[in-house]
Amino acid sequence: MKLIEYYESALERLKNDCIQCGKCVFGCKAMQALPEAPDPRRTQADILDFLRGGASLSASALLKTRACMRCYGCLDLPCPIKVSSLQINELIARELHRRGDLPWDGPTYPVHKEKVEKLCSAAERQRITRPVANPDASTLFFPGCNVYKQPDKLLNALEVLDAIGEPHSFAPGMKYCCGSSPRGMAGDVEWVQGAAGKLFAYAESLNTKTLVFWCPTCLSMLQDRIRHFYNPPFECLSFGQYVLAHLDRLKFPAAVPQRVAYHEPCKNAYMGIDPDSVRQILRAIPGTQLLEMEHHGKDTLCYGCTAVDSHPETGEKATLRRLLEAKACGADTLITMCHNCNWIFTPALKARGKAHGLTFSIENLSTYLTKAMGIARPDSLL
Repeated sequence: MKLIEYYESALERLKNDCIQCGKCVFGCKAMQALPEAPDPRRTQADILDFLRGGASLSASALLKTRACMRCYGCLDLPCPIKVSSLQINELIARELHRRGDLPWDGPTYPVHKEKVEKLCSAAERQRITRPVANPDASTLFFPGCNVYKQPDKLLNALEVLDAIGEPHSFAPGMKYCCGSSPRGMAGDVEWVQGAAGKLFAYAESLNTKTLVFWCPTCLSMLQDRIRHFYNPPFECLSFGQYVLAHLDRLKFPAAVPQRVAYHEPCKNAYMGIDPDSVRQILRAIPGTQLLEMEHHGKDTLCYGCTAVDSHPETGEKATLRRLLEAKACGADTLITMCHNCNWIFTPALKARGKAHGLTFSIENLSTYLTKAMGIARPDSLL
């Protein structure tokens, strides 16, 4: 099946069968966070009018798309015609593009390339940007693209893999993509299928038995969209799951006592993907005391994600709410798995931490692991 057929089918169900119950609007976690949420039924009626050829999006319909955090928390809403709120936003984006209001062309990875060039040595740049086809490896490591804005996290992850010692191949994230780029998020599903197809074709060419994903979004893309046109003939694991399976090979001579809270990737948590590997890893590091924030697991909170830029009122409120939960549980360090959480949390802590009494630090799992292993690499966001 082609992914475009999946979306065209959803569009036809939406235009022909939607009963305008409004569940896709009032069930959205971003809409629930707004001080004055739009009327769900009226908003859905406006969206349908636009998708059926209406002149423009209403203010409330536009708000729904801009405030979306892409947290995937809407995928299990009980829609009578089985079209998710996220799908509706993507269908709106496709229609905006068709009308010439949302172009898909533009520079690819400009910030990522700039950060790699500025923050990495020549040897480090080569290590994270060139494919490695190891003939002795049955495991392929794919970091995704977005971590290249913080190459220290990727270099730390590779240090962990080296310490584990199993041979692995490497698919660089600015050469391969799962499809979750701004272009993919803007509704270009043909591009999504082509990008993901290139990645998985490379994996198959290496006779991969295990594909290890660093990026939580890539795993969510696999579960939510890629599986509609491709079923991997190999095992797909998160970085946390792979590390946990080989945890006995890691030593932590530099570990220090810390109380940590874990902010899990919202996409994976809401979809039930890898709910516990990082927690088990943290508990195994000497001196680490794992605390839980009020909202965790499937009840976790999104950190704001794309809404921080597209609708700051929603995004920044979500970010601060999560940071305040970390403060409330008494953590010394807030641990993230998703590098994009670091990208949002760290500057927010710098800008608003003093005013709200936020005295903890924020570290990615890769940073926390390598520090405990005795490897010190500066955090590029500090």
